[in-house]
Amino acid sequence: SDATGVQKLADRLAVVFVPTVLALAVLVGVGYLLSGAAPTSALLVALTVLIVSCPCSLGLATPLAVASGIKEAMDRNVVVFDDSVFERLRSVETVVFDKTGTLTTGETRVVDSVGPEEALAAAGRLEARSSHPVAVAVAEAFGPGRSGAATGLAGAEVAGDPTATDGGVESVPGDEDGSPGGAIEGFESHERGVSGVVDGRAVLVGHPGLFESEDWTVPAEIRERARATRERGQVPVVAGRDGTAEAVLAVGDQPRGGWDETVSTLADRGVEVVVLTGDESEAARAFREHPAVAEVFAGVPPEGKAATVRQLGADRQVAMVGDGTNDAPALASADLGVALGGGTALAADAADVAIVEDALPAVTDVFDLAAATRRRVKQNIGWAFVYNGVAIPLAVAGLLNPLFAAAAMATSSLLVVTNSTRPLLGD
Repeated sequence: SDATGVQKLADRLAVVFVPTVLALAVLVGVGYLLSGAAPTSALLVALTVLIVSCPCSLGLATPLAVASGIKEAMDRNVVVFDDSVFERLRSVETVVFDKTGTLTTGETRVVDSVGPEEALAAAGRLEARSSHPVAVAVAEAFGPGRSGAATGLAGAEVAGDPTATDGGVESVPGDEDGSPGGAIEGFESHERGVSGVVDGRAVLVGHPGLFESEDWTVPAEIRERARATRERGQVPVVAGRDGTAEAVLAVGDQPRGGWDETVSTLADRGVEVVVLTGDESEAARAFREHPAVAEVFAGVPPEGKAATVRQLGADRQVAMVGDGTNDAPALASADLGVALGGGTALAADAADVAIVEDALPAVTDVFDLAAATRRRVKQNIGWAFVYNGVAIPLAVAGLLNPLFAAAAMATSSLLVVTNSTRPLLGD
């Protein structure tokens, strides 16, 4: 593993420490003999110099501190796969976050709806026959067996793909007169939506453009609501009956708890925050407008994520935070990869750190642990230097006896061990 700059210095000193102490002990013994001391006295001083010297504290300083950091990370549901992570984190200048599933929950659902309850219920019953994620979200909110009450989050900031709808998907088979939710006839899947006859009324559900292509009337209010939904980065789904659009549903995923605090904390520490998403630009508007986010790369296909990370890492150290299979190459391409626990096993395998739970604020905990571990290493090495710098001269001066020297040497190592086991971070 990579050693810290301080530990590298300690390692170089440890290489010459033992031969230097041996030579010093011989010189001290000879010096005492030449000064007229008794041979037993000279030998006793030389042995005391050897006994009191403590290379162990230098050797233990970093491994024990790093082990403490790894243990404390596990206590916080963070798994560190590589003991060089804490050192590499110290040099990270940019953190790249995948949007969907990382900064957001990745769970598509209806976040807002406006329109007659009957039209929304008809849309839910019709969408229950489609397997598209957007259709599933509509069916879960207004389909058969549901309460029909979607969450009224008209101000939701983040969503999924603003252009995707129900196009090109297979319908779920059902009886024409006994399907879930009542009588549905003539179900048809269009390129950007679905249509059918529900309880004797023609129903059309899908992208606003589908209504124009089918020559349905779209009132100005519905058109404006659809535009506003798209500008919020959400998927606008329009529902209508008998040739007229009547309702607008906003479908998308929600920001993951703590995302604002996480990116703000990193930015306050001088770390550049970048957001990477395969969605269109409008879907990432909330992140682009956040003051802590330096840059947003939108419309990046899965195969382009790794290339983007490599490009960013050409002149800086980059950490990547992601959760999905599509993020695995980018995680592996980054100088340090962090996988959220709710993601795929492939993403975790490609990462250096895995957050067991979907707790985004744990990303800043990892940075905090890295900084605290480095401070602990400095404390341990500082103590080792101070101890040897004081104890060896006292032994050379003949002010220590071998028994006390042995106790002091053991105490020095024990203090390093005790210091390393103290909690790195306060709760």
